[in-house]
Amino acid sequence: MSVMLIILAAAALSMGISHWLRLPQIPFLVLSGIGLSALGLMADSTLFQDALLLGLAFLVFSAGTEMNPSRMRTQQTAAIRVGMVQFAAFILIGLVFGWLLGFDWLTALYIALGLAASSTLVVIRLLKQRQQLFEPFGRLVVGVLLLQDALIILAIAALSGIEGGITAVLVNVNGALGLMLLAYISLRWVTPWLLLQVDLDEEEKLLVALAVLFLFIGAASLIGVPLVIGAFLAGVALSAFPVSGILHGQLASLADFFMALFFVALGALLTLPTWRELLLAALLAAMVLLLTPLLVNLIARRAGTPMRAALESGFLLAQTSEFSLVVALLGVQQGHLSAELLSVLALTTVLTMIATPLLAADQVTIRLLHWLARRQRWDVPTLPDEYALLLGCGERGRPLLAWLLAQGKTVVVVDDDTAVLSQITQPGVIPIYGDAANPNVLQAVGADRAGVIISTLKRLANSEALLRYAATVPVLITIFDPQTAVRIEQSGGKVVLESYAAVDELMDWLAKEGRTEFQA
Repeated sequence: MSVMLIILAAAALSMGISHWLRLPQIPFLVLSGIGLSALGLMADSTLFQDALLLGLAFLVFSAGTEMNPSRMRTQQTAAIRVGMVQFAAFILIGLVFGWLLGFDWLTALYIALGLAASSTLVVIRLLKQRQQLFEPFGRLVVGVLLLQDALIILAIAALSGIEGGITAVLVNVNGALGLMLLAYISLRWVTPWLLLQVDLDEEEKLLVALAVLFLFIGAASLIGVPLVIGAFLAGVALSAFPVSGILHGQLASLADFFMALFFVALGALLTLPTWRELLLAALLAAMVLLLTPLLVNLIARRAGTPMRAALESGFLLAQTSEFSLVVALLGVQQGHLSAELLSVLALTTVLTMIATPLLAADQVTIRLLHWLARRQRWDVPTLPDEYALLLGCGERGRPLLAWLLAQGKTVVVVDDDTAVLSQITQPGVIPIYGDAANPNVLQAVGADRAGVIISTLKRLANSEALLRYAATVPVLITIFDPQTAVRIEQSGGKVVLESYAAVDELMDWLAKEGRTEFQA
């Protein structure tokens, strides 16, 4: 109990300092764990390893509630291609890297699996913070994560039985497949009935969700696979709409608590690395951060994904997974991996998790798009006297463009994705390359004299700047967040709430339930 109190106190102090300094929480949590270990306050390694696994189990459970397979349906082909190529490429890279360093094939396989999957925990949090979970590229990324998690789960199950020979490996893999089937059955029929049809209050619904978690963990224990696999699949079993929406508010505070517990315990688990281990972790992290965006962008573009969405997807997926730690811990427990390599893989995971929010920032994507656009010339032509201005013509802008053309309008389209602009060949459209959030671009395309402006800009500050510049022009702005919509209306803009993704899921659910009285 005293060890748990020390962990919680260190977590509270670290989060307070990070909030005061306005810096990311993860490095402070990990450093506090390292400090506790260095001070000798974490002598009972069994307890803090249990704390690590407990925190990780709840975190992957919480992340699993976001992993509804139906969300990837519109991006299924691209998600499968990107997920398989990224996973296979890093398996190969990890095996070659381990061989070059002189490790045996089994150790090299653990390194390879530690690099192969991206973090569901980090990516889902970023997509939710940016309100991009339901955007097309958000669906693509979720599909990639779900596929990779399924592959890594099967790999972990196989490794957990490797000491027992091929028979034990097959038994564990079949057991993991059985858990996946149980999660699918629960997702489709069991949990929606429990949480929607049975008359339960909020506390009872949370207890049902936790009961599902313990059921899957118990099943994983019975099969003999790591408990984290059961925890993640329990989350997937609860990911159906609108079940997941009912639980998110109740799980959010618990997820923050277990995140703090997890990263402090992770820091305490690490031994102080040598210079060689630091160099190795930095090299592995650099490979993930550099190669993942390149691979994802290449495959996503070949699958028909726009340039900007492909870049954003690559940057978001550029980190190793929480399941990497499960792989590393399993390797140590079975004597296949040294404590030093555990520290290297854990440091790689922490470094890439910290770097991802910085790498996936809008400014990085915009600068890269501008650099790529220099290879192609986009002049601003002489504009007609009357025209509609469409700012952004990605997945959300294309239906708007078709509607404007159907009204007989001449449309000036501004987008910072040259791939999107190259696909616009309809008569009556003038495509112009540029960042629609840049005041110089707005001036160049005559935003203050357009007949009407329709904007798909995501940031509130950009929309407010547009409204100030084009104060005399009718401006229609598509927005997902109702609170942002209020701010824009107060600034003089007209708003369309862009909630089609949620509506799609709602209508599907109503159709499955047979509630046709709600359907238009």
